[in-house]
Amino acid sequence: MKLSLSGRIVELNGTTSAMSVCDFLHLAARCGYAAVDLRASQLNPKTTPEEIQAIADTLQTLKLDVYAGQYGGPLATPEDEKRLVSFAETLKALGGQGIRMSAAVPVLKRASQLVAPLGLKIQYQMHTNSPFETIVGGAQVVREIGEPNFGLIPEPANFALAGLEFTEEMLEPLRGAIAGVHVQTLTVFPGGAQTLTLSDGRAVSYTRVPYAENRCIPFATFFQALRHVGFDGYVNELEPRPGDGNSEAMALDAANFLKTFL
Repeated sequence: MKLSLSGRIVELNGTTSAMSVCDFLHLAARCGYAAVDLRASQLNPKTTPEEIQAIADTLQTLKLDVYAGQYGGPLATPEDEKRLVSFAETLKALGGQGIRMSAAVPVLKRASQLVAPLGLKIQYQMHTNSPFETIVGGAQVVREIGEPNFGLIPEPANFALAGLEFTEEMLEPLRGAIAGVHVQTLTVFPGGAQTLTLSDGRAVSYTRVPYAENRCIPFATFFQALRHVGFDGYVNELEPRPGDGNSEAMALDAANFLKTFL
């Protein structure tokens, strides 16, 4: 397994980052990551050819891979489909392996069909309050979509929020369907700083904590489960930008912690 760094760690919001894409790439390289996950704020259909070339040049100089990109547009018209394919071609040219989308099941299926000729995967991060909240439910939807280039992204914090049990065999239903892995660190407990609602209507509270202080998520068991199903791809660090703005310190701490499990 190799580490990837998500651009979420430098995002101010869904459309704006605190630094340029090339500066983010340098940050990832300094902190020892092998790849990056480019957010829609960093690479999207409106990114200019000049910006794309600068990203490509920097990736080559730093010897960084692109684990994935993100796409959020609709697929309601032929023009929408052409826009996705054009974005996919750009991502492919940068060395990207997949496109992360959050969309309805029929859209995910169609997107998979559209990018298949490029050798790209459509990826969906398993998340609370979605069809992919649980492992069993996620595996069922993968079968429903039925496209070989569609895969899921397990994420242990969301598993903890959903109350799933962590065991070495927990990912067995997803064997062969894991396109990548996301990781973030939080603790789940009543009275946490933030609250979300699960698919069954239950409210769950949580607080973000440094990896070294996390006693809620059994990361060692999660990585054992990945090895059990033969996963050997990218593990994408997904923390949001810290409140103090020191994204580099957070990225370095995360890398040092996660490397012990790879």
